[in-house]
Amino acid sequence: MSTIKKQSIRNTIITYLGVVIGFVSLLFIQPNLLKPEELGLTKILIAAASLIATILPLGVSSVTTKFFPYFRNAEKKHHGYFGFMLLFPLTGLVVCGILMYAFKNLIIQQYIHQSYLFTHYFHLVLPFAFIIGVNMTLNAYCSSLFKTSVISFFEGIVSRILFIIIIVFYYFGWIDLTQLMYLYVCIYLLQVIAMVIYINTIDKPSLRIDTQFLKSVGVNKLVGFGLLLTLTNFSSIGLKHLDSIMIGKYMNLDYVGIFALASFIGLVIEIPLSSLERITNPKIAQAWVNKDTESIRKIYSQSVKYLMLIGGILLVGITANVNELLSLLPEPYHQGAMVAVIACIGAFLNVSTGVNTSILFSSEKYIYGTYLLFMLLITAILLNIILIPLYGIIGAALATVISSIIYNALKYFIILKNFNMQPYNQSSLKIMMVIVLSFAVAFSIPSFSNAIVSILIKSSVITLVYAVSVYVLNIIPEYHHYIKWKK
Repeated sequence: MSTIKKQSIRNTIITYLGVVIGFVSLLFIQPNLLKPEELGLTKILIAAASLIATILPLGVSSVTTKFFPYFRNAEKKHHGYFGFMLLFPLTGLVVCGILMYAFKNLIIQQYIHQSYLFTHYFHLVLPFAFIIGVNMTLNAYCSSLFKTSVISFFEGIVSRILFIIIIVFYYFGWIDLTQLMYLYVCIYLLQVIAMVIYINTIDKPSLRIDTQFLKSVGVNKLVGFGLLLTLTNFSSIGLKHLDSIMIGKYMNLDYVGIFALASFIGLVIEIPLSSLERITNPKIAQAWVNKDTESIRKIYSQSVKYLMLIGGILLVGITANVNELLSLLPEPYHQGAMVAVIACIGAFLNVSTGVNTSILFSSEKYIYGTYLLFMLLITAILLNIILIPLYGIIGAALATVISSIIYNALKYFIILKNFNMQPYNQSSLKIMMVIVLSFAVAFSIPSFSNAIVSILIKSSVITLVYAVSVYVLNIIPEYHHYIKWKK
């Protein structure tokens, strides 16, 4: 676990630095320099592109995570796996291009009345999706080399700083809206270029495919797994971006922007999980190859414990301060408070199940995960169709959380039944007690007229109560030697 802990801590620090930049951007820059409709345009564009990008690489990210351990051989340049890997997004570009051209008019008709700006820039979706898809492919390769910090740096820090820069340019009239959207896409293109340079520096990959070795592993097995996991990835990413896409269909882009900003607050809770998964995915895949179930069991248990701890304090802190946080934004964004609370609850429940996704999809039972995700995507679509017309953006948040709860509960029971792994113990119960106590204390603290003062006081008290409770209940005894009470 030492390697995992070190990289996880490094990734979490980088990622949270990116979150600080993102919060500054969301709280002080984007709402004041962009109209809600323009903010909504950027969010629905990346949501649509990300959804297409899950199909475009034809599942090669999942193929890399699961099968790269069989190819790993630095002296032989991993048998040309890098070149083989790049064939997937190139093939997917052709397939997705044909499909999008065939259904372009039908898609535009769904959005032209409520979200006209999106239809005006619809031509950017395919190239944007290709760039994101290639970037996902490169990230998976880099993660399989156990190099993840650079990925976090580019995604969490560089891209956000560049986005702030082009927004400032747009606000002062140095570029127009069209140039803003093109530059937004180019930020992701720069990330692809940087990743190619980085991979070439640390690995010197070869584009020449070792066809004999590839045949020995099984081309059909790899391609079949990739196509199957394409459905899985589409469903998984669809659950994340479906709400923004569906809101754009039923409501105008202003609400897409409001929803995106409010739900981003909840995503902060999931950052430790994302950081940890980048490191544990290849580790767990390698452990399955080695039939080392005990290591997987340990990773599973530890991930639940630490993610519940971190997620718990973030859940209490954010929900207790959500009204103060949103009061710092222009008035239209204030109506996103309930969306933020619902998103925080859903995010906490998600991180509290640990790295169950990595365990299930790296195992021989990955087919169950595919069935689950496809079923839940359909469920989420139906819930959005029902709840958005009834409750607006709150309905979209409810649809996402309900789908996530069902998905994680089913994953838990599948892993328990098939692998006899159960990560919850007495520590989990203690953590829930700490969270409940912290909630009681947090909501007994009165709010102050100054939002920033109120946030600082509430956050300080919550942190103190949470930390002391964790120490007293001996939840993480392995760290107690760092803090000792003086007798």
